Amino acid sequence: MKTGVTINDQPIDIPTTWDEITFGQFLRMKDATDAEALSILTGIDLELCQQIKPEILAAILSPVSELGEVQFNDEPTILNKEVPTSIGKLEFSRKVNCDNLARKYEDEEMVGRMVAVYCAEGTEDEDIEATYELILNEPFTSVVSAGKLISDQLIELKKSEDKIRPPEYENEELRAGIKDFSKYGIFGLVRGIALRHHCTLEDVYGWSYNSVLLELKYSSDENAYQRKLNRIMSQKK
Repeated sequence: MKTGVTINDQPIDIPTTWDEITFGQFLRMKDATDAEALSILTGIDLELCQQIKPEILAAILSPVSELGEVQFNDEPTILNKEVPTSIGKLEFSRKVNCDNLARKYEDEEMVGRMVAVYCAEGTEDEDIEATYELILNEPFTSVVSAGKLISDQLIELKKSEDKIRPPEYENEELRAGIKDFSKYGIFGLVRGIALRHHCTLEDVYGWSYNSVLLELKYSSDENAYQRKLNRIMSQKK
């Protein structure tokens, strides 16, 4: 929006919609002062912005404070590509990377990095990081809409995970400390599948998440069956 205000004879344009703010600008503005926010949004040197009276800064930035709620896009695009709508068909390593984000990031930055995980061409760290750097220049609305689309899918996948029956342990196993293996987290799961199928850990990470989920369901049912069968057989002796 043209404000009618100039600095060094340059007119100041202020965003009036979320689409006019990039994701990177939003992240930088979260804890910024008014002077810093003006510099971020317009590219004007920060020292010049700091010389503007506070009441004038507030007036210039008033449209930004009145943007209102974000209107999510149902079919967002990131880097001119559609956001995946079947993330269960993608590599299991993407799900692992996404689960690890909560330990490092929070709020909108985590959303952006989650989008990078699922929109990157490859699954290597450098692929994801390069995609994230590009996403910083995408419209804020597109990124958070993509994040919502992916998050909704992850919630549905989690519902499938929750339906898998937890392992049942005998008292002897519990006393021996079988639950101590839980400290290995996802590594234990991947290692178990790799041993079962005589493949490498990297192979398992390359499986689709749907395939890993099916393997977990099958292994859980098979384990429950085997334990029940062992009890029945032991009763006959």
